[in-house]
Amino acid sequence: MSGETPYRPVSLVNVKVPAALASGLELRDHDPVTGLAVTDFAIDGNGRISLAANAPSVDMGGRMVLPCFIDSHVHLDKAFIIRRTGVPQGGLLDAIHLATADIPNRTRDDLAERMEKGLSFAYSRGTSVMRTHLDTPEQPVESASWKVFTELRETWRDRITLQAVALMALERVDTDEFPERCRQIAEIGGVVGAFVPTGSATSHRLDKLFEIAAHYGLDVDFHVDESLDPNAIGLELIAESVLRTGFKGRVVAGHCCSLSVRPEAEVAALIDKVAEAGIYVISLPHSNLYLQDRQPGRTPRMRGLTLAHELRAAGVSVHFASDNVQDPFYPYGEFDMLEVMRSSIRFAHLDTAVGAWVPELYRNAAAALNLPDAGRIAAGAKADFIAFDATDWYDLFGQSHANRMVFRNGINLSSRSSDLRDLFGLDFA
Repeated sequence: MSGETPYRPVSLVNVKVPAALASGLELRDHDPVTGLAVTDFAIDGNGRISLAANAPSVDMGGRMVLPCFIDSHVHLDKAFIIRRTGVPQGGLLDAIHLATADIPNRTRDDLAERMEKGLSFAYSRGTSVMRTHLDTPEQPVESASWKVFTELRETWRDRITLQAVALMALERVDTDEFPERCRQIAEIGGVVGAFVPTGSATSHRLDKLFEIAAHYGLDVDFHVDESLDPNAIGLELIAESVLRTGFKGRVVAGHCCSLSVRPEAEVAALIDKVAEAGIYVISLPHSNLYLQDRQPGRTPRMRGLTLAHELRAAGVSVHFASDNVQDPFYPYGEFDMLEVMRSSIRFAHLDTAVGAWVPELYRNAAAALNLPDAGRIAAGAKADFIAFDATDWYDLFGQSHANRMVFRNGINLSSRSSDLRDLFGLDFA
């Protein structure tokens, strides 16, 4: 935990927090429009949040505090390869070809260096929970990515709660070795994943996947309908299979871009199936806006974002995550969930109800990953939170993403904001 600055017990007064994410705190001046309320809390000598402490106080002046971030869909194994691959000329298929050509470079040392770098970026920016997808064309026990991941999961366990998904082609279900794959995934505490391009999903395949996943007690996490093809119906077939098989594990569906181009007459019934099946939907705005409707020399006409508002209105649990970082699927980013939230709010038009959306992004991500205690500011819990030099949502999403101070177990990691350093009387020289 090098780079952290030990911090004394302190009471924070006049703090603004999302009321829906606060537990056991005394709230006042709750604004039902913004969802923000004012509270006071302390970091005690054990690095936990308490209602009172015999400690110096800092008047936050209405500055905002959020729980540490939950990033529910990333690709640590591909991160930071953009300088080797270059950018795609076209869309998703071009990005896949570039990433596939880079596979020989992914030695164990290369993976360890890049995955560690990704975790360091995320940690310093306030992420405390992360689920990464790992390309798994081979058996997991033979995979360098999985070997590196299990080591990092242990060395990072006090800093970031890590989960991993074994991402493979859905057609792997047809092979005799698929049950053994699932057994290995369960043994190493993973999640079974599948990439579902247009035409690959069939009722038989999906039913078999859920049957074997259920046998090994696995949750399932899909890449599905990552296209603007109105004939891409993977999400619908997944929902029908869940309902038909009675699968009880968690089912997550990432991307779901084709929902945005399905005929309006079909959308409501499809979304109702997704709601009934209890599927968690993740929108990945950076990669989808970057890759969808991408053609050389042509300005994109369509966004490729899934129907977040319509899904939410029907009772579907929907949230947003980072996806790719500095690879051919998205050549930019830095594992910063504040940047993802900012993009989501602007481009998916969540700003009309941002005070409701932000708490749901936390709660829904925590639920999808089966971590109900994550993403809260709770009395008695670890003092894991992010203080921002912002007093409302416009400040938070309109100013530089660097104006924050990350606390873990009551210890300040760093601050890029001179105003916050001055406020806390800290010297970071």
